[in-house]
Amino acid sequence: MEMAENMTDYRLSKLFYDLQQQPALAADYRANPEPVMERYRIDETLRQALRDDDVATLAPRVNAYLLRYYFGIRGMADDAFITKIRASATHG
Repeated sequence: MEMAENMTDYRLSKLFYDLQQQPALAADYRANPEPVMERYRIDETLRQALRDDDVATLAPRVNAYLLRYYFGIRGMADDAFITKIRASATHG
């Protein structure tokens, strides 16, 4: 099922929330994200966006605070995240 543009995604939001609340899950995700994405039944389009750190694809689908936290656990510096989120806003 294709996601509508600018539609929030519950599973993606749940993943990001759980990564924030469960340090062991965050560690598992950093070590090997694929099984965690499978557990949350993230669709392939969003899986690829996660693999690619594609802020523009992910941003319209989740809460901004969860998105920022997610990229923090991915190791993206705040200034890099802010640059990407601003770029996604001007191109989306």
